[in-house]
Order: sequence, then structure tokens, then C-alpha cells
Amino acid sequence: MRSVFDYIRKHKVLLLIILPAFFLYMLLIFPSGTFFCFKEACGINFWGVHGHDAIWHLAIANVSFSKFPFIAPTFSGENLYGYNYLLDYFIFLLTKLGIPSIVTYFKLFPIFWFIVFTFLLVILGRKIKDTFLFVGLFLFLNYFAGSFSYLLTLMHDKTINGSSTLLPQPVMHMMSNLPYAFSLLPLLTILILLKEKNLSLKNVLIMGLCIFLIMGLKFYGGVISVFMVVIFVILNSFQDLLSENQIPKQVRNDKVKDSIIKLSIISGFVFSGLFLFYDPIRSIKTGSIFGWAPFSLVHKITEEPNQFYLRDLTDARYYIMAQGKIGPRLIAIETINLLLFLFFYLGTRFFAFLYIAFLAIKRKLDKFDLTIILTIFFSILLTVTLVQKAEWWNTIQFFFYTIFLLTIYLTKCLYYLIKSKKIIFALLATFIALASIPTSLDLVRLFMVAPGATYLSVDEIRALQFLKKQPDGIVLTSLYNKELKSYQKPNPLYAYEDTAYVSAFSGKQTYFANILQLRLTGVEYEKRLDLLKQADCNLLNKVDYVYEIRRLVDKEKIMVQCKPKKAKKIFENKSINIYSMTK
Repeated sequence: MRSVFDYIRKHKVLLLIILPAFFLYMLLIFPSGTFFCFKEACGINFWGVHGHDAIWHLAIANVSFSKFPFIAPTFSGENLYGYNYLLDYFIFLLTKLGIPSIVTYFKLFPIFWFIVFTFLLVILGRKIKDTFLFVGLFLFLNYFAGSFSYLLTLMHDKTINGSSTLLPQPVMHMMSNLPYAFSLLPLLTILILLKEKNLSLKNVLIMGLCIFLIMGLKFYGGVISVFMVVIFVILNSFQDLLSENQIPKQVRNDKVKDSIIKLSIISGFVFSGLFLFYDPIRSIKTGSIFGWAPFSLVHKITEEPNQFYLRDLTDARYYIMAQGKIGPRLIAIETINLLLFLFFYLGTRFFAFLYIAFLAIKRKLDKFDLTIILTIFFSILLTVTLVQKAEWWNTIQFFFYTIFLLTIYLTKCLYYLIKSKKIIFALLATFIALASIPTSLDLVRLFMVAPGATYLSVDEIRALQFLKKQPDGIVLTSLYNKELKSYQKPNPLYAYEDTAYVSAFSGKQTYFANILQLRLTGVEYEKRLDLLKQADCNLLNKVDYVYEIRRLVDKEKIMVQCKPKKAKKIFENKSINIYSMTK
């Protein structure tokens, strides 16, 4: 780490990239989780998806680890399984040191991540090409290079506004997806180790540990990192055997055994991660996590009117599919769909494929390059062939790692163009660099708007703080009512989306909340949902507290509908009633 400090001190111009990136990245997360007043709306505010996703992580950190086996924060009686909770566990550990989870998530972790991410980028950049220019380009593109979604908004609306939310992308958005952001740290460590000359047993152990950490942070990244390391070990073994085919048989056998040992070590870490974080045996009982649906994600690019809509192409594909024929015409149509998908999602990284082809023709691909390129194509394959239960489009997160890895070759491409010392190539490199950033600029614009999307009001903060001090128990909340949501920002959290906010801020397990996460983790919630819709009074015998939003109409308040005798109102303000249920 000291060497990175010295390198940046020597090349201070890098700070012109690093410091703006730091402030812009922090802009996307620092304001959320902070108390602000916007006219009469005073409370803890949240921007973007932080109003849902971050609160889910806070709920896990504040509820799930209070018991073992770990419990689901928003579904009483159920354990937490099938989910990457490692980051949340670290947040929980810091609460034991007196650091509030909301401070860790929105303030401490982002700063820590950015520093380590930058250091690892500098180390990897120098291992690939130890020049100031390459490292600077590598930092710039990893920080800011986005998709070509702004070409779609320009085409339809004559503006880049809204382009950053049109196509899912990880760059800068990773501050809204901290588990993904943190998964890049062990992934970068693996990439750095892959650049070492020798694949020592020590390095294999470190890579195995990194895979374990990635699996605990992001399942999609775990799959990609396993493939990458296994491919590298196999390529390393074949290279040794092919280059030393004259060595004694015993030595050759020793090399094969060495590779088997290394793959066994990796397998040990993989299976440990799978069983610790995902409980695959139980998860499979709820049905397959992924389904085979080739090109489902890809088709959106030419099917959606707000994207690169091609009606004739889409109609032709549906007609051919209805005939049950797979021929040259369908293959041509799907090839066009795939190329358009890659072009708009990858942005300027699409040109990295051209540079990879150039390196292949020149026979300048080494073992590291082959490993990364095969991993890129593997992650693309998973993205375009699989869908996920609950949220079918969630497999786009495999593609996030394609985007990250392709940055290496986009950087190499721009470096090559600039070093060619031809003005036209230097201008082309400048154009590509500038064409990389409009979606990131639009994202910054969205997060500079005040107020944010949602907030936790002062009344609810007081109510939840009171509830937090009560004896442990299950909390019953009303079903989310989207009719309460208004176009005027900020919306109260209960009106914004179906979230885990009661668990997150009370530290207590709720009876039922946040259907999206229940679906993603494979919880069988349908029967309980039906009972809640019917306002079944027997539910009150299964909970210890009722958290009631006074704004709801009486038919949505189970306490009004059931009028239980064994209930005591223990808290009341303008917004919230809290009841204690005596057993």
C-alpha cells in the first residue's frame, strides 16, 4: 500500500482523476441515511434505490444475526438462507463496537471501499502496463465509463437526461449496490495474483479465500471468479505440460497432481461459500434458482419502444419462432439482437472486442489474457441464456463483471491509440474517452436533486426508537399500499415501496414485509399473504406488536377490524400507533 501512495505522490496528476471520482461517488451515497428537512418533511432521507435496497441490508444487519441460525428479518419463523449476507454481517459486527449500522453503510464503508478499490486498480494497472498514462486511463475508465444508453435517450427525447436509469449498469451505480462494489475488491486481488509469474500454493489459497468472500458478497461474482480461477489453473497446467514435453514422466505426473491439489483447494472454498451463504439443499426445494431462457434479456433492446425498437425484426422473429424453425434467418436476427445489446450496454467497452481481435491476430494474447477473455465470454453466455426466479432480469448482474473485465482491454486500446503517435489515433482515443462519460454525468445530475425519493419522518423515527427499546418480539405491519404514493417528493417510506424499514430501524423481526426479497430468497409466503389480505384476526395471536400507520383507512387497519381485547396501545403520535399484544 505504501508503494501506491508513493506512486500517486510521484504522479500527482492522477489526483485530478481520483479526487473528482471520490467526491462524485460519495455524492451518490453520502446524502442518503442523513437527517434533512425539506419544508415540513423532516427525517432521514434516501435517494435512488437506497430507499429500498440499502434498507434491506440494514434490516439484515440489525435483525438477522441476533439468533442462530440467522433469521429472515421480514418473515417471522423463517431463517435467512439463499442470500449473500457477508457485508451485512460485517455491519452487524461494527454495531457491537457502537457504530450505528446506518453510519457504516452510508458513510464508513463507501470511503473504505473507494480507497481500497483505487489502490487495487493502481496495482493491477501497473502490473498490466507500468506507465503513468495506462494507470491514469485505467482509473478514469473504471470510475466513469458507462453505457451508450444516452444515445437512446438522445434518439427518442433529444436529451441525455434519464439515460443512467434506462439500462442497468454498475459504473458509479455500484454505490447503490455495495455488495457488488465490495465484490470487486477480492476480484481485483485475484486479477493481481493472476499476473504473478508463478502460481504458488500460497497464491491459490489467497485466491480461494477471495472466491469465498465474493460468494458471500455477490453470488454472480462468485460464479464468475470460480470460472476464472479454474480456467487459469487449467491453462497454467497445460502450458507447463506442452512446453516441457521432454521432461521425465514422474515430473509430468507431479505437475498434474499439483494442479489437482490446487483445484481441490479452490473447490473447498467454493463449497464452503455455497453451504454457508446459500444453503443450496434448502434453496433447491423451492425450485430451480435459474431457468433456461435464451436471449430473454437481449430481446428487450429491440422490443421496447424506448430502446432501439425494431418492429419488423421483432415481428419476423416471433413469426419464425411460431413456425418452430431454427434456420439462418433466425440466427441472423438473434445475432443482430445480441450485437445491439452488447453495443448499448457496454458503451465504449464494445470497442474492446475489436482490440481483443487485434491482439489475437497479432498473437499477443498471453495466459492472463486468455483467462480474462474466456471469463468475459462465459459471463456473457450466462447473461443471455439464463433468467432468475422472482426477478427474471436479475441475471444482468452476471454482465456487470463482463463490463468490469472489458475495461482492461478498452484501456489497452486507448493506450495503444495514444502511443501510436498519430494525431488521428490520438483524437479517436480522446473521442472514445469522452463518449464514455455521459451516462455517469446524468447519474450525478439525478443525485444532486433535492429532496430525495423518500424519507423516514420524525414521527416514525420516534415510534421506531420506542419500539426498539421494547422486549424482543414479532411486529405486524400493514401490507404496502401503493395508492399512498404521490408524485410530490419525498414520499414517506411506507408509501414509497414495500420495504423492510420497520425491521431496519426497530431491530425487530416483522411478520411479513418486502415481498420482493422474500421471492428472491425463496420464502414460501403466499399463504401468509392471503391471510393478511383477508385481515384474519388470528394473526394477532402470532405477533407481539402491531405497528399501525394512522394514515391508512380503517379497512386496512387490523386493530380496527378485529378490535382485540388483549391489546394495549403503548405508543401514539400524529403518524403512528403501536400496540402490544398480551398472550
